[in-house]
Amino acid sequence: MNRARRIILLVSCLLLAAAPSTWAAMPATPQGWVSDFAGIMSNETKAQISDLCTSIEKATGAEIAVVTVPSLEGMVVEEYAVKLFKEWGIGKKGKDNGVLFLIAPNERKTRIEVGYGLEPVITDGRAGDIIRETVLPFFRAGDYDQGILQGSMRIAALISGKDFVPSVPIPSSEPQTDAAPWPVKVGMILFFALFITLGFLALGSSLRRKGQSFFRIWGAGFGGIPLVMSIVFALMMGFPVYILPAWALFMLVIGMRYGKKFARSGLFSGGSFSAGGRTYSSSGSSSGGFSGGSSFGGFSGGSSGGGGASGSW
Repeated sequence: MNRARRIILLVSCLLLAAAPSTWAAMPATPQGWVSDFAGIMSNETKAQISDLCTSIEKATGAEIAVVTVPSLEGMVVEEYAVKLFKEWGIGKKGKDNGVLFLIAPNERKTRIEVGYGLEPVITDGRAGDIIRETVLPFFRAGDYDQGILQGSMRIAALISGKDFVPSVPIPSSEPQTDAAPWPVKVGMILFFALFITLGFLALGSSLRRKGQSFFRIWGAGFGGIPLVMSIVFALMMGFPVYILPAWALFMLVIGMRYGKKFARSGLFSGGSFSAGGRTYSSSGSSSGGFSGGSSFGGFSGGSSGGGGASGSW
């Protein structure tokens, strides 16, 4: 019997030594509503968010934990967030009204983990919107303080049922490196211009001659469709929108004026034609309309079911 107990004890020790290494690497206890283990936040920002979280807890009972960590310890951000949420018990027990806003700057990952009780309020889609529209633009600009602060404010606004308006302008979320090089842009414009030229010349020429309904339809389609596509392209790429429409009008006038010459030259004769080709904001140390309250007293045993959203930058 003693031998069996020793074997069980030995196996248990081996399991404890091997399995919980990731758990042991996790922060055992929170520093407060804001736990900046990665050391990326200013004291002022931490104070603002702490006041905000205190006010939200007093007004709604919901608990918000804002946590930065130096490493995810080899785990994906979703797994780390679920384990930390469970370990700390964020949210009221039985209500599960907690939110974990996790940031891992070294891995460039972030996660909003939502307790069961708040999932109808902070849906996966809304959590994703917060990360994409509010948090990541600041992170990409290197401003962790405002990214975390504005993200926390938007989470608080959802919980409290208020509209959110950022207290500082949000940087553009479009990475500048994705812009197409100018030679590509010019090449695309010239490509569209070729079809627009042929199509509107044919359309203009057919308008001055009887019995040319085929060329009218053909010219309108062959030139009109590329014209619409070029306008969309110009809007996306930042080109002046009026250039190709003006060129199309010019080609239409040229076709109408010299259509008979084109017809005599055989360019457009015959039966075929071919061609190549919210009001919630914060400033200073205020918490955006909620009054300050008691200091952090620990989380209350809530749990989550994996709801929320993640992002990277």
